[in-house]
Amino acid sequence: MAVMSDPIERCDVWELARRGRVVEGELAVKDAERLAEQVADGEGTLRFRFSGLIDERGRAGARLDVEGTVQARCDRCGGPVEVPLRERAQFYFVDDEGELGRLPIDVSPEEPLLGSHRFDLAALVEDQAILAMPISPRHADCTASDADGTGPRPDGRTRRPFEALAALKKRKG
Repeated sequence: MAVMSDPIERCDVWELARRGRVVEGELAVKDAERLAEQVADGEGTLRFRFSGLIDERGRAGARLDVEGTVQARCDRCGGPVEVPLRERAQFYFVDDEGELGRLPIDVSPEEPLLGSHRFDLAALVEDQAILAMPISPRHADCTASDADGTGPRPDGRTRRPFEALAALKKRKG
């Protein structure tokens, strides 16, 4: 198994799988444009390991491990919150888009990808990091209110969005 440690953005996935090669490197968050749009700042680095393999069905494939830490925006207060990312995925490669389109949608742990002699590895690393992001990042101890007013009150009680309506109904009745 050969290990390439340069952060290669494009690689021959067929050769990578056939020879069982590994590509390791880093991708700066600021260089991952779609991810950078979703975080509080472009600081941080994603470390990745892309390991070529031939799977048990004889298909060329690879396993991708991505990890790093980003500063997301807290959904409650809007401030930066440190979010550790750790994602592992396994893929197998297909020759063309027609083959990709004919594959049934299933729940297998491996995902099909369009293989290439100039595969955009940086885009795949970015995709996996985006998938690893929490839907609603928050500080574990954030006490700010949600935008809808349902967050905790200063006295620690939970706000209820329809409390004001109940009070109006009592006055009217």
